[in-house]
Amino acid sequence: KALLPFGDSTLIETVIATLRPLFKTVYVVGRDHEPLADLAVTALTDDRDDRGPLVGLARGLSASDAQWCFLVGCDMPFLSPQVIGRMASLLDDCDVLAAVVEGRLQLLHAFYSAACLPKAMELLDGGGTSLKGLLAACKVRSVDGSAFLDLDPELTSFMDLDTEEEYRAARRIVER
Repeated sequence: KALLPFGDSTLIETVIATLRPLFKTVYVVGRDHEPLADLAVTALTDDRDDRGPLVGLARGLSASDAQWCFLVGCDMPFLSPQVIGRMASLLDDCDVLAAVVEGRLQLLHAFYSAACLPKAMELLDGGGTSLKGLLAACKVRSVDGSAFLDLDPELTSFMDLDTEEEYRAARRIVER
C-alpha cells in the first residue's frame, strides 16, 4: 500500500515529505526496504515475526533518542504540519497523546513517549500485538478533534486509506 501512486509520487513519499521538515529523523519501519532505498529516510527492519503497528512503534522507539516520537501510518497522505505542531504543543505528563476523531482514538496519528518502549516490549514478548493493548499500560491523553478544526476544517490529517474506495476518493481530492 505504501508504494501506491499518489499525486506526483507515492503514499509513503507524500507522508515522508510532510514529516521530514518537522522531525530530526524520520524512521520507516518495515520488512522490505528495497523499495525505500531512494527515499532518504532511516529504514528500520521489523525483525519480529509479529506484524503490525505495535511492532513498528517498538522498533522506532528503540532506535530513537527522542523523548517523544510521532507514529503515523504510511497511508495518511493529508497530514497537516500545523495539526502535528499543535499536538506537540499539548504534550505534557502523559505517555501517549492522541486525538479523538469521529469517536475513535487515532492511534496511528499520535505521539508516544520513550516510556512506552518497555511496556510495548513486555506486551510483544507476551504475544500481544495491539496498540490498544499498550494503552492499558500507559497514561493516555486524548484531545478532541474539534481542537484542530481551525487548522484542518475537514480533519483530513487523520484520514487513512484502508479501502480501495478511500484510496480512489483521496486521489480525486489531489487531482482537484
